[in-house]
Amino acid sequence: MNEVLTLATQLRSLAFNLWWTWHTEVVELFRDLDPAAWRETNHNPIALLDRLSEQDLERRIDLLSLESRIHFHYRRLQEYLANQDDTWCAGQTGAIRVAPIAYFSAEFGLHESLPLYSGGLGVLAGDYLKSASDLGLPVVGVGLFYATGYFRQRIDETGWQREEYGTTDITTLPLRRAAAADGSALLIKVPCGNHTLHAGVWLADVGRTRLLLLDSEVMPNAPELRDLTARLYGGDELARIRQEILLGIGGLRALGAIGVRPRVLHLNEGHSAFVILERMRERMQDDGLTFDEALRETAIQTVFTTHTPVEAGHDRFDASLLEQHLGWLRQQLGIDAETFLALGRTDRSKTDEKFCMTVLAMKGSRRRNGVSSLHGHVARRMWRPVWPARLEEDVPIGHVTNGVHVRSWLAPGMARIYDRHCASDWMARETDRETWLPIARVDDGELWEAHAEHRRGLLAFVRRRVGTTDVLDPNALTIGFARRFATYKRATLVMSDP
Repeated sequence: MNEVLTLATQLRSLAFNLWWTWHTEVVELFRDLDPAAWRETNHNPIALLDRLSEQDLERRIDLLSLESRIHFHYRRLQEYLANQDDTWCAGQTGAIRVAPIAYFSAEFGLHESLPLYSGGLGVLAGDYLKSASDLGLPVVGVGLFYATGYFRQRIDETGWQREEYGTTDITTLPLRRAAAADGSALLIKVPCGNHTLHAGVWLADVGRTRLLLLDSEVMPNAPELRDLTARLYGGDELARIRQEILLGIGGLRALGAIGVRPRVLHLNEGHSAFVILERMRERMQDDGLTFDEALRETAIQTVFTTHTPVEAGHDRFDASLLEQHLGWLRQQLGIDAETFLALGRTDRSKTDEKFCMTVLAMKGSRRRNGVSSLHGHVARRMWRPVWPARLEEDVPIGHVTNGVHVRSWLAPGMARIYDRHCASDWMARETDRETWLPIARVDDGELWEAHAEHRRGLLAFVRRRVGTTDVLDPNALTIGFARRFATYKRATLVMSDP
């Protein structure tokens, strides 16, 4: 019986570190415990284990001979976490290990069982944390905990989209409460209009990296503030500015409360740009800097990634709303309203221009990038008014092309082909050209068989979700589109050149 309890403990340790999400063999281990329950729990190993009694778990482990697999993967995780000296970061950029990078994002897409994302922005953020873990980079993610997540899409009988919000059972998520010095649950607070906004802090382990999530569903908050983090991208302009105050200002305060003082701030889109002002306030208060010195020093240590190539996708707030909620911060920065608003305006002389979070992020950072070469060109043209004296090609916005975390996205069948034809350590050398040369010699039929296998699996999944077996032809070209069919995504390009 003690051995079974040990195996159960090892399974829970695996379930509570999201490292398992990018290791197919561990996913298969959880699935094999109960394939039907695995589907019903949306591939959530904690919820799966909660369904199994101690006796059921013992019986399934024995019946399926899982004991050695559990020990093996548990040891793999422990060795991975302990190995800090044989990583890319340790070998190439040892100095950066001294102080962490704080990565702020409004959403994180780590796995479908943790519904904190809506689309590409969150998926990029999730892949960023996973890649940082594998590289050994000291990254801490900072986001918000959305109790009901993002909406689930349902198509009604007229073909119209209906949004449905569920509820998340937090006891089935791989989260733990951050603790204060006295052992109680940590609470941070931020002035917010006529209120003081409180937030609890959840922590998640993503391999070697950590994710910090702020939750406004705590007792000290007024009712209108408790629901602030309930939904991703829900609510009006008032809810949005409060969410972004919590993410940026509250996020930096939460890092300080758990003993993390980041050397670098990386802002994934402009939602968290208020962190720049909070860092400036800290530097003025703690280090005696002037406003201009604090802005310069903060910008040197801030990186900003912009994603959205259309005006409508950037948050803007009225001056009155900003003063109502951040007048206290403006006063502590020692500046007047005009100087404060100029930080978020392309032209400080236009008193009717709203305060733009992207402009604040641009002015408060020294490294700015779009997410592809083409987007870099678009961003330089779009934000040239921030630097009116420069030619478009001299606007200081570069680009870093979006990548993916390969282990998370590579289908098992394709991984087996790479294992068979490429060097055994191809995953560690995925950026080397020589790694992929053997692929040219792979038989076309072998590649097509793997492709067809995965296509059939995808269609079977869709049919299960729709509830019928007579949709989609496995032999027809099928073009899908994930999440929002927004016009700026230019989906019609797919059909522009048949």
